[in-house]
Amino acid sequence: MNASLRTRVLAALAVLFAAGHAQAATPPSPATWAVNGHSYAFIDGNFTWDEALAAAPTYNLNGLTGYLATITSAAENTFVATTFPTLGWLGASDAATEGTWRWAGGPEAGQTLTWFNWNPGEPNNCCNGENYLQLNFVYNAGWNDHGGPGNAGQRNGFFVEFSSPVPEPAAWALLSVGLLTGLSRRRTRRD
Repeated sequence: MNASLRTRVLAALAVLFAAGHAQAATPPSPATWAVNGHSYAFIDGNFTWDEALAAAPTYNLNGLTGYLATITSAAENTFVATTFPTLGWLGASDAATEGTWRWAGGPEAGQTLTWFNWNPGEPNNCCNGENYLQLNFVYNAGWNDHGGPGNAGQRNGFFVEFSSPVPEPAAWALLSVGLLTGLSRRRTRRD
């Protein structure tokens, strides 16, 4: 390998290493909702939904990694919409199956939405396809489908959410086995 190529390879590796070890950004003005203990922030900018989905995990708050916000109740929707009264992306899409809205990240990743706050006439899949969820479109706290092939150029800010990860079922199973084993040993000693 010649010196010029080696220098370029080393420079590229340094950039990749730095990117992989860069500190996550702290979100501006986060607000914590006391009901669920989750924190939220609005990231201002001109993002497509896909860009917002990719950018959300680059934010960190008190050791928690962000994700595009998932809103699962009227009270949570009201909190986010009134705390940050601006138009922004939320973390749901029906791009995989038209009309089936699923959360793309966070603890609800892959789950079908069970609560909605669509504006009147929404979702309407306008203009040959709108696949992504917006909050505060037209009406405060209202939802809209936008972006996707029908409005590929739609760009706005997004809502990022931070929560403690929910233990996976395997972790609960291990905890249960450990607890039962401990109780069994304790009971054996008493007998």
